[in-house]
Amino acid sequence: MKFNRTTISLVILALGLTGFVFFREIKDQQFDLTSKIGKEEEKQEKIFTFDTKEIKNIDIEVNQEKINFEKTDKNVWLMTQPQKLTVNDAAMNFLINLFNQAENKLEIPSTPEKIQEFGLDKSHHKISLILNNGDKYQIILGKGNFDDTAIYAQVIFPESLKATQNIFLVSKSFQYAIERDLEEWK
Repeated sequence: MKFNRTTISLVILALGLTGFVFFREIKDQQFDLTSKIGKEEEKQEKIFTFDTKEIKNIDIEVNQEKINFEKTDKNVWLMTQPQKLTVNDAAMNFLINLFNQAENKLEIPSTPEKIQEFGLDKSHHKISLILNNGDKYQIILGKGNFDDTAIYAQVIFPESLKATQNIFLVSKSFQYAIERDLEEWK
């Protein structure tokens, strides 16, 4: 099969122009995959906007058993109920860091039907927080999602934020953090 010199020249010219236009357009758009990935991650809003250093009280309720924690002036966490003792830093830091990491990946309007569907109406897992400024947050944990990698949580924000009480999909680690035996907090 023989090609004419003119045909070969035109094919090479077309490929060259296509390559030039392609790279020129990419450069004009400042196409950079790493910067786009970084921007997507930055867009993820946090559920909790407070600084975790501002938390002064944490109350946990699991299956109608209550555990209360209070932070001292020296930033040491104490269990005040059911026993009075100093809390294991690792266990408490694990729980507190979850509030920093909680991202708003899925937010569902809170309706009575959704509350019932996600098991939030008869929840046995609740976390209440009080900040230094008096703001109170409550997190009610419900059922797991379809593949049981996350759980539905209703977050009740303080009145000062004027935020709607929506349902969020949060890390299953919240459940693991509060389902500890009493001995694990010591």
